[in-house]
Amino acid sequence: MVLALVGVVYAVALGFVLFWPVHVDGEGGLIRVDGLIEALARFGMPAHIRYPVVQSGLNAVLFLPFGALWAAWFARPRIHLVLSAGLLAAAVSLSAELAQSAYLPGRTYDLRDVLANSVGAAIGALAVVLGAQSVRPATAARDAAAPGAAASVAEAQRPDAR
Repeated sequence: MVLALVGVVYAVALGFVLFWPVHVDGEGGLIRVDGLIEALARFGMPAHIRYPVVQSGLNAVLFLPFGALWAAWFARPRIHLVLSAGLLAAAVSLSAELAQSAYLPGRTYDLRDVLANSVGAAIGALAVVLGAQSVRPATAARDAAAPGAAASVAEAQRPDAR
């Protein structure tokens, strides 16, 4: 239930960002990135790549929850969910880019956004999968320490025991 609620809230927020009438980091946008760009300048990053790095990074961060929610939705997160999260994010992102170019004259179509969004979703899914795998050994060790508890859980999960 909580996961579904978080997913709905994220989807609404994502919709606002993807379909804001102008670039979200430009004039009239939702955020300002001047501070990040200035920080990169202090680290010596050349001017012509500062903005693309910030924009791609923010696009990836925007889709981290997408991948995390996708992987968390499944009872047993597996590594294939990383690839499927990236592909699903690519489809959603490409659809949004096409809609932006067709219906929002203040927005531009950019395949780099699709790539960054896909990478962000894959990283989000990977975090959930790795987190689930690190929890499983601890659970197995606890169950091994209390064999009666593991047997009662297995008994409760049998279809004919319900």
